[in-house]
This record gives sequence, C-alpha cells and structure tokens, in this order.
Amino acid sequence: MRWTLFHFFFISGYQNALILLFTLPSIVAWQGASTPLNAIDYAAAGLMLLFLILETLADQQQWNFQTEKSRRRNAGEPLTPPYDKGFCDSGLWAWVRHPNYAAEQAIWFSFYLFSVAATGRWFNWSIAGAVLLCLLFVGSSDFSEKISAGKYPAYAAYQQRVGRFVPVLRKKGRS
Repeated sequence: MRWTLFHFFFISGYQNALILLFTLPSIVAWQGASTPLNAIDYAAAGLMLLFLILETLADQQQWNFQTEKSRRRNAGEPLTPPYDKGFCDSGLWAWVRHPNYAAEQAIWFSFYLFSVAATGRWFNWSIAGAVLLCLLFVGSSDFSEKISAGKYPAYAAYQQRVGRFVPVLRKKGRS
C-alpha cells in the first residue's frame, strides 16, 4: 500500500506538476513575444544544445560501462579494471558523479533563460520549476549514492574525490 501511495502522489502527481512547472518559462517568453531575439536567446539555445549533448554522452558512457560489466559477469569472465569497482568513474563520470543529472538540471536552467530574454528580468516566477527539479535530483542522487556506497567499497573514495554535480577543483599535490 505504501508504494501504491508513493506512485500515485509522487510519480503520477508531483512529477507531472513538476514537468508543468519547469516548462513555465515558455509562457513567460510567450508573454514577451514582441521582444526580438537577442543574445540571451542564442546563448540559451546554445547552452541547451551543449547540455543535451553532455547528458546524452554521460548516459551512453554509463550504458556502455554497465552493458560490458553485465556481459563479462554473464559470460563468467573476471571483472578486471575498471569493471571490478562496479561503477563507472571514467569519461564524464571522472569529473562529476552524476553528469547526466547535472546536464539535465542545466538544460532546464538554460530553458529558463528564454524567459529572461523575453522580459529582460533575470529573476521571475517561472524559475520555480528548475529549482524544484534540482531539489528532486539532490534527493534522487542521495538515494542512489546510498545504494552505491553500500554495494561498492570504492564508492566512498570516489565520493571524496569527485563532486556530485560540479567538478571539484583541488590544488596540485592534494587529494
């Protein structure tokens, strides 16, 4: 019963409302339809394309890693590096622990920029959806990281070394 309620209220209710909320910048942009295209519009479009490419690349890297790990396990082959750790930490995953989540969040903040371009206001009410989406990704990543840390002993060191959504810059000689 608990999962039924979760699916009804969160999956069916909240997530659909969230989709509506993070697409609201289109309404704000429509209200400013008389504003000609400007540099912010072009920047928003370019950023959205960049982040879409990054999300696709991150998802593909994860898919490739997990598919090969599974293939080796099913074939009875030993899991040699990098598969022996159990999780992907190469490519974009070497820079951030959730590059696909980071890119998805950035896509919707880039989308928000269309409302900025149309109104000239850097902050307007339509940012609410992007902010709530970020909070959802923080919760989702907390959940998945708890599972990964429990399954893979090397995951804790990975968490210390690599940022969740943003790369961690460290001084040379320190780890």
